[in-house]
Amino acid sequence: MDALRVAQRSKKLSVRQPNGDDVDLIAIVHDEKAKLLTLLFHRTSPDAADPAYRKVIEDRISLRQTTKERDEEQAVSAHLVIDTRSFEAGAYNAALEEMPGLSLSVVKQIIAGALTDYKYAYEDKKGNEQETYSTFKALGQKSENLTDALKKKGSINYLTLTRTKIPDAPDSEGIAEPTLERLRYKIVGDPTSKGWREGLAKFVTKVREQEWDDVSLDLSLDDDRHRTVKLEREAEAAEIMFVRAEQVVVSRDLTPCTMEVVPELVEAAQKLMAKG
Repeated sequence: MDALRVAQRSKKLSVRQPNGDDVDLIAIVHDEKAKLLTLLFHRTSPDAADPAYRKVIEDRISLRQTTKERDEEQAVSAHLVIDTRSFEAGAYNAALEEMPGLSLSVVKQIIAGALTDYKYAYEDKKGNEQETYSTFKALGQKSENLTDALKKKGSINYLTLTRTKIPDAPDSEGIAEPTLERLRYKIVGDPTSKGWREGLAKFVTKVREQEWDDVSLDLSLDDDRHRTVKLEREAEAAEIMFVRAEQVVVSRDLTPCTMEVVPELVEAAQKLMAKG
């Protein structure tokens, strides 16, 4: 929390996504009594088209167009609630509100950046003072891995590679610059087999050497939900973990974006984490 506060004062709690969207940490709320740390994130889309809303009444269709004001951006928010009581050394339960474009791999960039910049001293085994920093790692629950999900009528639709450094981009001779390259693969073979998983690990190692920034899997799950799971560099050779969403009920309608932490969502996240 202290690292995030320092980064907040330095205005370093924002990251730009490859598609131009911005992700910002808006609020940091520590409930010492409940042992909860809640982080409220925004994702804004400066170039998103103005949405239109359609209504069908009998055989008539009406259309209402919304218009954003000058300098406005479409925005969504999501709460990340962390139980500050560790269940093992350095490991904490967390619940993230599901919102398009605000996955844990995205908000991780802000938290990890703040921790890396937050240096502190410690004493090594020889009694000498050294400087270090903390790291942030996000893992799915062990009972919710890719193999189990696929056995429950789930499927992998695509494997997608994304990179910002494009070594073989055609020379535009000064009229344009490449910003993003995306390559999508259709899945073949049996993803539940050991051979397929071993092949995926080898493939990912190869594409990392070609400076692909992100490797992700597009999943369809048995609960009629879809997930995009980014493969973390440190976990690519092991079983692929991810977080499955669970629906919670709150007492009032909530807007897609808020400037303040919503107590009902924090309470719902607390109950969800208590279930284990």
